[in-house]
Amino acid sequence: MASGIRCPSCGAVHHLPPPILLTICECGDKLRHPGHANSSPHSQHHADLYEILGVERTASADDLRTAYRQRARETHPDAGGKPGEFQAVQAAWEVLGDPERRRRYDRSGVSSADGRESKPVPDLLDVSVVIAVRRLISAGFAPRLVLIPEHHDELADVVIGQQPAPGTNHPVGSIVDVAVSGSDAGILWRGIKRDAQRVTDDLKGAATATADSAVKGAKRAIRWFLRTAAIVFSIASVIATSIIVGVYRPVAGLIILFVGATIIAVVIQRTSPNVNQRRKSTGDTSLARRRIGHR
Repeated sequence: MASGIRCPSCGAVHHLPPPILLTICECGDKLRHPGHANSSPHSQHHADLYEILGVERTASADDLRTAYRQRARETHPDAGGKPGEFQAVQAAWEVLGDPERRRRYDRSGVSSADGRESKPVPDLLDVSVVIAVRRLISAGFAPRLVLIPEHHDELADVVIGQQPAPGTNHPVGSIVDVAVSGSDAGILWRGIKRDAQRVTDDLKGAATATADSAVKGAKRAIRWFLRTAAIVFSIASVIATSIIVGVYRPVAGLIILFVGATIIAVVIQRTSPNVNQRRKSTGDTSLARRRIGHR
């Protein structure tokens, strides 16, 4: 059934068929219908289930079972009760009669007949379809797009309606209809293309950074390997030479070993990456100081 909304500027009444909640008046005003959230006193999403059974929230399992049986007899259609009230009692017992579902309901304050948690549906009106889908997925809902022809350029490619309405408690994981102003899939393609381009740019940047990091790492590994091999070769040469000379001249062999070890230690210290980095930092600082002094 179409829902009417009166324009505050010109007084014109617009009848918006569900799920449309947003339109443009002839006078140019943008009209937004508040929507109709579930508000039945015994709605399984809004009513307090403990109140339906007539017990306190601290009631024990036995008290809940007794209260359920009594309320079921009172509200049963055969006893003169209303079918809606009887169904509400059954739904309340399905949740509160199960310990796990009761704990979940006590934490969230809302429930559905199948035990799933319910959450308010986010406001999707007057945003792009891509943003609307992201909001629904982030909130845990499943979007279902409905394309509706719209002649107002101001509402092109945006959400003009949704069902359930914004703020309605809805079971998490359930479908939410999203009415999008458009007559074909072009709006979806444009949104997807924008997202794809953004993701492509991000991937390009990440790939470039990864490649640069890999090249630098390979260069460091090669330098380390060559430096280590040179040091090992030098040490082995000094030791071999000192042993050969020491067989004939022990003192000369010790001198060769001592001198060689000293030279190798000095070379290792001077070619250490940390030392080079400190020298570079010191050189940059000295150069900056000299420039400041010249000024």
